[in-house]
Amino acid sequence: MRAEPEPRVTLEIVKPAPTARRLSVFDRLADRVSYGMGTPLNIGVWIALVAGWTLLFALHVVDADASFLPSWFTGTAFNFPLNLVTTVAELYIGFLVGAASNRSERNLERTLSRIEAQEAQIAAVEQILSRAAEQNAVLMAQIKMDTARLDEIHRHLETISAKMGIDLGPPNIPAPPPSG
Repeated sequence: MRAEPEPRVTLEIVKPAPTARRLSVFDRLADRVSYGMGTPLNIGVWIALVAGWTLLFALHVVDADASFLPSWFTGTAFNFPLNLVTTVAELYIGFLVGAASNRSERNLERTLSRIEAQEAQIAAVEQILSRAAEQNAVLMAQIKMDTARLDEIHRHLETISAKMGIDLGPPNIPAPPPSG
């Protein structure tokens, strides 16, 4: 009982994607702003600025009705410039952080797809190794059967040669390995 040889299986090696293109000025700026907004130093600076601003008025360093900025910039009738600057700054920071977040998500998805491809490759290798182990077990059983047949043939030859008066002498083959 001979086992048919299985066709060779070749594995496709998953190579990492080429390095990403050079980041644009906007992307680099978005990364820097996103990084800066999340640092403890940034948070500490803003806490200090808010505390300092509050203390300026609480300790009467600046009177509550006094203004050290131009009246057109802070006046009640022309409060628009101050609000415009702060609102636009917050808006831009939000866009920059969002852009950095989107890029980070794309990189994560790319990494996860590589991991998924590697898992598929590992599964294919496991399947090949499983088939090889099965083939090995079949071959080991075949060898055991063939060894038993050879031993039987050798006994028959010894019997025939003894009846014919021929001395074959001891066999020069090593003993089979113990089965187990």
